[in-house]
Amino acid sequence: MRQLFLAGAFAALGAGILFIADQHEKANDNPVSRPEVSHPVAVKASVHAAGRIEGTTENVLIRPQFPGRIQSVLVTRGSRVDEGQVLFRLESKRYEAQRDLAAAMLSAARANRMRLIAGARESEIEAAKQETVAAEARYESSRTRFERASKLLERNAISSQELEDRRADHDTNLALLLAARERYETVKADPRLADLMAADAEIASAEAQLEMAEIDLQRCSIVSPCPATVLAVDVNPGEWISPEMPQAALVLSNTERLRVVADVDERDALTVRPGQSCEISMDASPGQFFQGVVAEIEPRMEPKKIYGGWAGERNETHTRRVWIDLTTEVTLPIGLPVEVMISGTPSS
Repeated sequence: MRQLFLAGAFAALGAGILFIADQHEKANDNPVSRPEVSHPVAVKASVHAAGRIEGTTENVLIRPQFPGRIQSVLVTRGSRVDEGQVLFRLESKRYEAQRDLAAAMLSAARANRMRLIAGARESEIEAAKQETVAAEARYESSRTRFERASKLLERNAISSQELEDRRADHDTNLALLLAARERYETVKADPRLADLMAADAEIASAEAQLEMAEIDLQRCSIVSPCPATVLAVDVNPGEWISPEMPQAALVLSNTERLRVVADVDERDALTVRPGQSCEISMDASPGQFFQGVVAEIEPRMEPKKIYGGWAGERNETHTRRVWIDLTTEVTLPIGLPVEVMISGTPSS
């Protein structure tokens, strides 16, 4: 009897537990009954990052466009250069000769076209006319001799071989007469359209050759692509240089406006935004601070490359690179290490 009582009690207890579990599950499935949980917005006071000073653009590597021997170097390290200013020159005698040759070929092509338009000179026309008259006289003489020889052959006064000689002389003089007349007509005629088109094409080809020769000659003078400061000069007069060489001839930096490039740690990568204000400090000038604004943010993460060396800094990490425009007018060397404090914003 006691065993039946215990079995009934356990059955009732199990049914109650199942009922409670079912009601709890239904309550969880009902979205209305779920309480809304609000997540507080985390605010980070500032972001600490290591950086360095650079110019408006990253370093500009200067190489020639074709190999050659350096004739002269016109700048030194630290010198300021303007856009278009000559940095160094290559030996150019070969390219000067190519330019002169192309200029001569262009002059010859233009003279040929002018000759076609002007036509032959009066003396050439008169000479062609006199040649025609002389050819007609020779032909008439040979024709008369051939006709006389034909009559003499009928009377057996000459041999057939002599008649053939007279015939050959007659035919030769006739061909010379026709050629002289054609030459005379050609000298007097106006230039043909095809001849003028060919002359124009020859001029255009010569002009293109001259332009290419002048471009090659200009490229012997390597100029600065922008206003910049010369960071490095690794060539000397007399050296052979090629664009395939791994080391650039000169290294420039556009220092018209200084910027700071900094690496933001991956844990702070989503808290930086364009337009955030920054405070820049450096060991080279303790206690002095410069102001800046975040201008660009790189859309990818890469292993850390810029290190600050302060206590607790993470080294083996990925970072997001940012570029900061300095709002303070200041002259600083390129590559100077700095510390950056970027003012925090609420993170979404």
